[in-house]
Amino acid sequence: MPDLQLRYLTGPRRDQIVIATGPCLRIGRSRDNDLVLPEPASPRSSAHHAEARLEGGVWWIVDLGSTNRTLLNGAPVDRAPLRSGDRLALGDAVFEVRIGRRSAAGWMAAAAALAAAVIAVAIGQLRRPPGSPFEAVAAAVPQSVYLLAVEAANRRTAIGTAFAVEQTRALLATNAHVVDLLRRRGAFDAAAARAVAVRSDSDQAVPILRAWAHPDWHEGSVAHDVALVQLGGRPPMTTLPLGDARAVARIHRGATLATFGFPAVSTDPLHPRGRLAIDVVGDVRLPYIEVGLSIAPGTSGSPVFDDSGAVVGIVVGGDFVEAGDGRGRRPTGSAANWVIAVTALRELLEARREALFAPLLPELPDPLHDVARDQARVFLEPLPAELRVEAERARARQ
Repeated sequence: MPDLQLRYLTGPRRDQIVIATGPCLRIGRSRDNDLVLPEPASPRSSAHHAEARLEGGVWWIVDLGSTNRTLLNGAPVDRAPLRSGDRLALGDAVFEVRIGRRSAAGWMAAAAALAAAVIAVAIGQLRRPPGSPFEAVAAAVPQSVYLLAVEAANRRTAIGTAFAVEQTRALLATNAHVVDLLRRRGAFDAAAARAVAVRSDSDQAVPILRAWAHPDWHEGSVAHDVALVQLGGRPPMTTLPLGDARAVARIHRGATLATFGFPAVSTDPLHPRGRLAIDVVGDVRLPYIEVGLSIAPGTSGSPVFDDSGAVVGIVVGGDFVEAGDGRGRRPTGSAANWVIAVTALRELLEARREALFAPLLPELPDPLHDVARDQARVFLEPLPAELRVEAERARARQ
């Protein structure tokens, strides 16, 4: 039987090789496939995307009516023969095709090589510290990351992501454009709707009392696209460590980063579970960082971690287009997604500390906090113009 090998060219499984062990290889996102494709935040592959079939000694690729088609060497196909060197694209997954025949001796040699590789991996596992840095991130961050949503007419709609940065005043960090979107959805009009935050892996909604945008942010810009929101009732929270200037300076092309947020397409606003994504840096143009990270609508405001677990950036947006099917925007697939370095958030926090932030948030007696929680009266309060001077001073000290 001709040997069919598919080598991943993209994604987290890059350079991994899949070998067909029978005359039919079913491929797709569903778990009942022989080859289960990775599922990013906004997958372009279908649940049952295609089949590789051996017919008359020739391997064929057969599309199973997938949404985004099967591409062979860049051209969409319904059914086509496979040859060594072909590039096969099934949604987000791209493979290099290798086909060849092996003798019995060849198979025995391959089996011996595989056994040796397994032994080598086992030895490596014994020598390697248990777990990876991002496994630790995945275990720890759900208690610190929140879904921001609007509640209106007995319905909750996901808007963006935020994460805990200060426990004393129950402050979360997010994007200024996320806060602006909350305002546009009427979340700052208590009579119409309310803005809430829901911690990952929980279902308890906490009202947002106030929000502050970076004083230098303006609509439509990714520059200074950070904001702070304050939660009502002072709920207990676990803050995330913010990376310093040295951590930001260490970011380079090829560095591995991770993010944790709530893609709107796959998030249940009533019971949100954050999704971890890991990818490498494509380009660095500080304060902006270009990454893949499966950024999608809803992940704006997500924290971005380096391999030490420190927050070094915040997701600010991706390369999206209108879906044209009434479901809003979707990624273009260009992977031109952007993160802003944590420096902008540090500026805002510094301005808060040095510019007498407390009078903007007067200490409220507990009963008033209860009233605020019950009535969920929320509003957007940008930093006053006179505080811009303090923000400039904070930037000069970076």
